[in-house]
Amino acid sequence: MMDSLNRSSINYLSISNDTAVSIIFKHENLSSHHLNNIHSHYVYIKGNGEIYESKKDTNFIGNYVGKTSPTITTGNHFGWQINFPALNKTYYVDHLRGEIISTD
Repeated sequence: MMDSLNRSSINYLSISNDTAVSIIFKHENLSSHHLNNIHSHYVYIKGNGEIYESKKDTNFIGNYVGKTSPTITTGNHFGWQINFPALNKTYYVDHLRGEIISTD
């Protein structure tokens, strides 16, 4: 048990922001012209849609930065906030499962 606490598990590694973008592309059937000026941030999103700064490596929960739609699970998640200016839309992707958990 102690050994498992000291060593990372492959099952708990966060997806990259590139993977999160790919998931959105596939889910929304987007094309390459939607790639312009995409912005991504690792965040903590509460079930009620409150968004907080976070750090991928530590899952630190920082300052409140805004609000979006409540998560589809109504639970709290660490994840990627991916903004697509060409679509005027922001997606939130769970950092472990790669599911889109909220949109704005």
